[in-house]
Amino acid sequence: MGTAYAGAAASNANAGYLFYNPAAVSGVGDYDLSLNLTGLILGSSGAFAATTAAGTPAGGLTRPQDFIGDALVPAAALRYRLNDRLALGVSFTVPWGEVTHYPDGWVGRYYAASTSLTVFNATPVIGYQITPQLSVAAGAQVQYARSRLTQAIDFGTLGALNGFPGAVPGAMDGMADLGGHSWGAGYVVGAMWSPSPVLDLGLSYRSEVQLVLKGKEHFQYDSAGIAATINALTGAFADSGGRADLPTPASVTAGARWRFADGWTALGGLEYTNWSSLRQLLVLPDNVVNPSSLTVLNWKDTWFGSIGFEFRPDDVWTLRVGTAYDMAGAPPETLEPRIPDADRYWISAGVGYRWTAHLDTNFAVSHIFTPRSTLVQSADMIGNEARGTLAGSSSSDATLIGLEVVLR
Repeated sequence: MGTAYAGAAASNANAGYLFYNPAAVSGVGDYDLSLNLTGLILGSSGAFAATTAAGTPAGGLTRPQDFIGDALVPAAALRYRLNDRLALGVSFTVPWGEVTHYPDGWVGRYYAASTSLTVFNATPVIGYQITPQLSVAAGAQVQYARSRLTQAIDFGTLGALNGFPGAVPGAMDGMADLGGHSWGAGYVVGAMWSPSPVLDLGLSYRSEVQLVLKGKEHFQYDSAGIAATINALTGAFADSGGRADLPTPASVTAGARWRFADGWTALGGLEYTNWSSLRQLLVLPDNVVNPSSLTVLNWKDTWFGSIGFEFRPDDVWTLRVGTAYDMAGAPPETLEPRIPDADRYWISAGVGYRWTAHLDTNFAVSHIFTPRSTLVQSADMIGNEARGTLAGSSSSDATLIGLEVVLR
């Protein structure tokens, strides 16, 4: 993190690098353990306008603040050498996660109220040292995801369109709430090569994992009784099970480390992520008369590029700096408020200290800048027929603070 992840796929300095390249397992002596915790402090703001599906103003808060949630992200990894050629390792990470929570009654409530997603990943690997300069590794990744999605339902518009006396669009809201969880599995492969004493190269592949989030869909009715009437007449809006497919994307990561001068190392990293596998978010209820919820995403594949430097003035201290550019996966034409994505620009710095031959600590701080992004969702887009229109812009920034302890 102190180098904005530059060169991470080409380093085997401790077990923490297993996530970036499973071939890092071959760098272990007897055994080592990495424990780390990263705090994400996020700021966000937006300005929006919206109408109901009936074309009337939606009403509500137009300038939400701090709707992207802060987080603590833990990770741990362990390596153990079996013999001169073979080594085992396992990493526990939280590679994917998101929390957005908009204030009650904001103008975009028919698109999103709150979103919570956390994906836990366990990756056991085995590595083989082909030569002193070349190592390879492979392993499995096992993921567990939990999620919660909520959004308001405009029962006032449904009532008005169906001739309910006194129904007022945008003024008689209910709520849909879907909580879910899922298990999934995939694989990882990687290689590290040192073509010269001063150059290390690494390449790894992490497969897609297909998750099927299943849980309970709960409806909160409006106080005017429109939802209760619809339920009595048709059976719709009854609590039931629900599901949503969610792929976590495949990625290819490359890294390089070049020791170009005494104590100095230049680092580079490049990652390609197959976000185009995320085409839509479709919530399907088990109750066939309940409405489904479709959000078209059509994300695009992305690149993450980083450069950085490490300086070791002695055998105790390591100083790190780096910068990175991270492309947004969400295209402007389908940007929506659940995931207010944007390009990200990183500035990072860190320091490492070796207390003893058996204990290291690493500390890092990163700040991420994002430009303001524009959102335009119209009622005539697929899936938005009951949501109305939502237009506006949002911006965000993030500060990451990380601490790692390494035991050998």
